[in-house]
Amino acid sequence: MRLAAALWSPARTANWAGGCARTTLAFLALGSVLLCGACSHANAGTTQTASKAPKRAVRLLFAGDVMLGRGVASVAKTSPYDLFAGIRFEVSSADLAMANLESPLTTRPHVAAMGPDALEARPSSARLLGLAGFDAVTIANNHAGDAGPETVGDTMRALEAAKITVVGAGSSPEQAFAPRIVRAGGLRVALLAFDTTGQGPRARKGRPGVAWWNAVLARKAVESARSRADVVVVALHGGAPYAPETDPYLLRLERQLATWGADIVWAAGPHVVQPVHLIEGQSDRPAIVATSLGNLIFDQHIPGTRRGALLEVLAGADGVRAYRVGSTVAAAPASFIGWKAPRSSAVALESEWWTLARPVTPAPVRRRRNLARFKGKVTAAAVGAAEGNGERQLVVSFRRPFRPTDVNVLVRRRLLLDRHGLTAHIGLYRPRDLRPLWVAGTLLRPVARLAVCDGSLAVAYSTLDNPSIVATGAWRWGGFGFTPQSDLNGPGIPACADVDGDGRLDPVILERSSR
Repeated sequence: MRLAAALWSPARTANWAGGCARTTLAFLALGSVLLCGACSHANAGTTQTASKAPKRAVRLLFAGDVMLGRGVASVAKTSPYDLFAGIRFEVSSADLAMANLESPLTTRPHVAAMGPDALEARPSSARLLGLAGFDAVTIANNHAGDAGPETVGDTMRALEAAKITVVGAGSSPEQAFAPRIVRAGGLRVALLAFDTTGQGPRARKGRPGVAWWNAVLARKAVESARSRADVVVVALHGGAPYAPETDPYLLRLERQLATWGADIVWAAGPHVVQPVHLIEGQSDRPAIVATSLGNLIFDQHIPGTRRGALLEVLAGADGVRAYRVGSTVAAAPASFIGWKAPRSSAVALESEWWTLARPVTPAPVRRRRNLARFKGKVTAAAVGAAEGNGERQLVVSFRRPFRPTDVNVLVRRRLLLDRHGLTAHIGLYRPRDLRPLWVAGTLLRPVARLAVCDGSLAVAYSTLDNPSIVATGAWRWGGFGFTPQSDLNGPGIPACADVDGDGRLDPVILERSSR
């Protein structure tokens, strides 16, 4: 155990809490060290909710190119359950997950005229997508007909047998361009896909094929989807290969689609990851656009092709609310690296940070004005359901003169004291009489501002001798104390808002600048 993670002394704070026997270990959150002891009580009650909470949102996840043939096929044959094991949690946790299937599913031989890359995989490979947690795939791409004109029909039948929704293809143009309306949570989500390469076999009457890029037909499809669904998703395939910069052609098409009513537009085809953008869509609804999510699973070795991206979007009937981007290793088997930290205003959901896609109205921060009887120099205080059980608690960040314990004596004194010889602390108290319920030990990074959400805190950190905000974070109540998640560098304003619509206030950090 690291020294910093083990520095705590329960004796004093346990006594303050009226003899409560339970204490919590100190914790380390990327520089926010608590040398702590703690205690808590458990109360039954009704969860505090924000007024006029929005309808609950759903999580939609998108991945790039999936290729199950060639070099990946041998791994799929020998270790089928391992192929997607490294990303299965992220994919299956979403309410709806979708990818681009780059390999046709057929037993027909590759047609040389279609190009030298034989990416075909056996139809039984469709079950691997189901095992990974995918609900839908687009096959509107340049490889859809690589084994001849009947390839699209083979692929569609294999996917339908695996109960995976096929997007961007059909036995006629009308079917290929028709939005697939699926249920995710309580929302209707419309899925569309278009091949912009011009190389995929076009759907014709009586012959399966894919939906191709045609501005008139695409606009008609998107507008139809907008009138029938709460959320509209469009997938594109194309773009210049192996370029890590935003593809200007695909970005132009994605902007068009957003003005027609698409909420999320994502693309695959360049085989490398390109940036994700938040733009203005129709009727002031924000839109998320990604010109390339790279490879999810492939056997390429060109620089940049061994990395992929997962795009997860939190969306409600009012459109996109938040999003996050994760990194993957695009090998066989595929694996997940982690979610990237937001660079602008953010919300903490299930101990992970998401980028806010639209402004939120924070709940009022409830203050207790009279803290004259509090023993310590108060730097921040707020009232709310910190334990998440409906009961209100007072959370106080404060300074007090240094008190040596068996723990903090192990730390250099200069790291603990401000210029006045005071140490920083935070505690949870009963509002009516300031009875301590949980008190953390010494903080190396003081809390300068805070907001109390439902079962969590949004906080802003300063340094011991400078009140300027240097970082922000979120703490979640765990029954015996708070567990912090990774901090966000730079200034921001801690607040609470019900972003996901579950009736509970989530920690948010507002007015963060992208840098």
